[in-house]
Amino acid sequence: MKRTLQSSQPTAPRFSVMALALIAATYGLARLGYGLFLPSFSAAFALTPTVGGLLASGASVIYCVSALIGFRFAPTRPRLVTILAGATAASGSAGIAAAQNTVFFAAAVLIAGMGAGFASPALVELVRRNIPLAEQNKVQSVVNSGTGFGVVIAGVLALVVASSWRLAWALIAVVALGALIGVLRTDQSRIAEGTTDHPVTSTRTGAELRALWHPIVAAFSFGVGASAIWVHGRTLLEDQGMAVTLSAGAWIALGVGGAGAVLTAPWLARHTLRTTWPATVVTVAAATGVFALAPQNLPLSFAAAALFGLAYTAATSVLIIWATHSATHSAAGTSILFTSLVLGQAVGAPLTGSLIERLGFPAAFAIAAVICLLGVLKPAPRPHSTAEGKASAPELETTA
Repeated sequence: MKRTLQSSQPTAPRFSVMALALIAATYGLARLGYGLFLPSFSAAFALTPTVGGLLASGASVIYCVSALIGFRFAPTRPRLVTILAGATAASGSAGIAAAQNTVFFAAAVLIAGMGAGFASPALVELVRRNIPLAEQNKVQSVVNSGTGFGVVIAGVLALVVASSWRLAWALIAVVALGALIGVLRTDQSRIAEGTTDHPVTSTRTGAELRALWHPIVAAFSFGVGASAIWVHGRTLLEDQGMAVTLSAGAWIALGVGGAGAVLTAPWLARHTLRTTWPATVVTVAAATGVFALAPQNLPLSFAAAALFGLAYTAATSVLIIWATHSATHSAAGTSILFTSLVLGQAVGAPLTGSLIERLGFPAAFAIAAVICLLGVLKPAPRPHSTAEGKASAPELETTA
């Protein structure tokens, strides 16, 4: 594959901004915005807590479906998968805004959640094609920090237009569509769809899984533990007496922390997986523990939320880097690891809920923190050599 444009790419900064915006729209808004607006949705459609939880689990499952589609097609047709990401996020969000009954609303939520599953593998491949090799790890982390920006915007919308949630979701649809157009216009890779260095076929799936077995397990356990705050964090704060507006403010702090992860991109690019993965996971576990121990301490709760957002987003960036240096193809590897992460969250949400009912919030969150740490018990292995030449970078050789 020729990469003649990667060495001098005048539109690379604009591409990076548009890719970040698409991650913000698909993850932080269309996918994670559901939980923030759930009280308004429940009032409008008479959703019980059980139905609301089942719909959230269904969104996780449909995310995995779209991520697996991305695994198959993003390496060869990243622009097509990018279009699917923006189109599903935009159309699903528009459907939420227009929904007049529960069935239509539920279908729109599931469609909106698909965008995130398509977005990550597609953008990982487009970054690989548009950005010089030496800058790719940093840019992957910058783009991935878009989740935090999206969570901030969702939190602000929840505070400002919570009673006009239809308007909020119409705006989300516009943002998703605009980000999609921006990515397509600034993509200068000039590589014909359907061509790739390493086509992903069914015969290679087993090899991908074997190469990624350790990060798959690590991502799963991390997802199980991190789900405590993502799913039950606001409930914990409000159960302990925090006002609804303040709990929404805590989620804005979480989003600010996630957006701040863009500042960790150079650090992530400079250090080895053996350093970055344990550092980010341990920080997420610590924030989870603090969240449960001091929910009535407003400054501490906000600080823990921000720290969680920062470390969680950085950890997902590490997973992208891990896939880039361990998998046969970075886009396919990212799909696998993010699918494992979301499956962990799907398992962790009801598990933590059950523990809360049996043991209370502090014990349940402490157990979640311990589960989160399981993925760092074994050091990250040395990435194997690939035809893309990614594992030969000298800064990664110390991860053996």
